[in-house]
Amino acid sequence: MTSEEPSVAIIVVNYNSAWFIDEWCASLRAIDYVNWRLVIVDAHSNDDSLARIEAAFPEATYLRCGDNVGFAMGVNIGVRDAEQRGDDFVLFLNPDTVVEANFLTRLVEVTDERTMVVPKILHLDNARSDVKLISTHAGGFDWRLGLFRDTFHGQPEGPATNVRRDGLETASFACALVPTAAFQAAGMLDEAFFMYYEETDWLRRAIAKGYRIRYEPSSLIHHRESGASGGGWMTPFKLYYATRNRLYLVRKNSRSRRDFAYFTAYFWATRAGTTAKLVRAKKWRMLRAMWRGVRDYYRGRMGRTYQVQDL
Repeated sequence: MTSEEPSVAIIVVNYNSAWFIDEWCASLRAIDYVNWRLVIVDAHSNDDSLARIEAAFPEATYLRCGDNVGFAMGVNIGVRDAEQRGDDFVLFLNPDTVVEANFLTRLVEVTDERTMVVPKILHLDNARSDVKLISTHAGGFDWRLGLFRDTFHGQPEGPATNVRRDGLETASFACALVPTAAFQAAGMLDEAFFMYYEETDWLRRAIAKGYRIRYEPSSLIHHRESGASGGGWMTPFKLYYATRNRLYLVRKNSRSRRDFAYFTAYFWATRAGTTAKLVRAKKWRMLRAMWRGVRDYYRGRMGRTYQVQDL
């Protein structure tokens, strides 16, 4: 460690990640930044992923939960540990990623006490293809419609994705470097989300407190999309929580009843179109998951309601 390098707590919420965790461990052990420590928040995994991480990183901090607490609560547990240890920054990192050796160095180089930084994230399953796809939603957010804007997500890597971007409204916590002090200013993540959209909600609060988001393309990682949620661009588990939480997110952050009414009208109109597409494709599990998400929002069922195998 050197006094010139800020201390970074790498916080990982782990849940049943055995089928991809060895590749993650190998990539993390190769990073060239020095002043970091690993904090594993295990959400009651029932596979051997935690044992594999312990074998690779015996020096890490392990915070074991007695239940599947979800991403939002898991992050909060890790952040409180970082605050107690006095870490300058926290780096949220999904265990379904593979990182480049210099990714953390690049992030630290372009941050400061008011700047949160996210890397370029490429889809890991597409890594060997000539056309590499972006796997992140760093960009804007339309609060009237509840939609991400200008994020490059799902688009091919190209010149536009290699340009640093500042003044973003949201970003993915699949990988994000955040000043620890930001949590004193903006509070903790809202655990009602369980997972999905919790970072968009929190980042809005952090921006309101004077923090900013930067996208730094010289920092690169690879991401297995929804590795802990069944795998793939979209799964029933992800669709359920994204549907329910999108409604909750917009209602929570709407500035007026008129704004939320406008969003609600748009939301219901688009559900009709999405339902028709899923019926034509005979994707019955996806259809049930979406409508369960709608139902549970209106019933006030927040937090953890279903596991991956339930949907």
